[in-house]
Amino acid sequence: MMRQNVQFRFGGPLTPVVKKLMIINGAVFLLQLLSGAFFPGLQLEQVFGISHQGLVNEFKLWQPFTYMFLHGGFFHILMNLFALWMFSGDLEELWGSSAFMSFYLISGVGAGLFIALMNFFACQEYGVCSVPTLGASGAIYAILLAYGLTWPNREVLLYFIIPIKMKYLVLIFGLIEFFGTFSGGAPGATQVSHVGHLGGIVSGLLLFLYRRNRGSSSKTAGGQKPGLIAGWLRRRRLKKKQEEINQRIEAKEIIDALLTKIARGGMKSLTPQEKKQLDWARKHYYPDNTETFH
Repeated sequence: MMRQNVQFRFGGPLTPVVKKLMIINGAVFLLQLLSGAFFPGLQLEQVFGISHQGLVNEFKLWQPFTYMFLHGGFFHILMNLFALWMFSGDLEELWGSSAFMSFYLISGVGAGLFIALMNFFACQEYGVCSVPTLGASGAIYAILLAYGLTWPNREVLLYFIIPIKMKYLVLIFGLIEFFGTFSGGAPGATQVSHVGHLGGIVSGLLLFLYRRNRGSSSKTAGGQKPGLIAGWLRRRRLKKKQEEINQRIEAKEIIDALLTKIARGGMKSLTPQEKKQLDWARKHYYPDNTETFH
């Protein structure tokens, strides 16, 4: 594989499911604003946000699902949609749209159930029973974890300034949410739901490990686990497929960076090394195309 210079990329690919999730979250937030302006008594947050009062006392069983599509303000939804755009597209391209969507929703519901459990103790211990929790942050933290486990050495800019590898970023965020959850005080007493964030991390980790383990120990069509040689061959095929996907993602990053340069200065602006990089990237991103760049 050809090594290339480090390329800076702002944001991730806007894949189909990511685009739909951004539109849905934006539309629901707009509905929240309109209902608050014209129907102040409706209180969508109390109906669809997750709280002990709503889930247990009023039996609103949909809340562990619906809470993740509501947000508490413009900055709240802006940060969640930004993180969704940053980290989700590569995972959807790697896993496929259906697998990514199910990971997002299951992790979000798992975080919701974790919130519900902590809300039970908060209601019993502190009397905080009716404060709703809103937002996609649980699912977003699960995505962040999966991204870090998939590409642990990929660097991002923390606060757009500090370069940090994903494995360290996930560790830092995980520690912040752990101590934020168990440092004392009633859940729901602050604007930040550390409980939801930690629940997303835990749910995402369990689901990620389950899928990886299921993939490595799948049974054959006859219902039996593959033998030693068959299992070895299957792992080789999976490893090769993973390498192909990683190369395709890497190739896309090269193509995006070099096409930006071409748009500014034309093909003549590329150095011979960059033309080789573009040719390598084209072969791995469009493997059925044999045309070369000159």
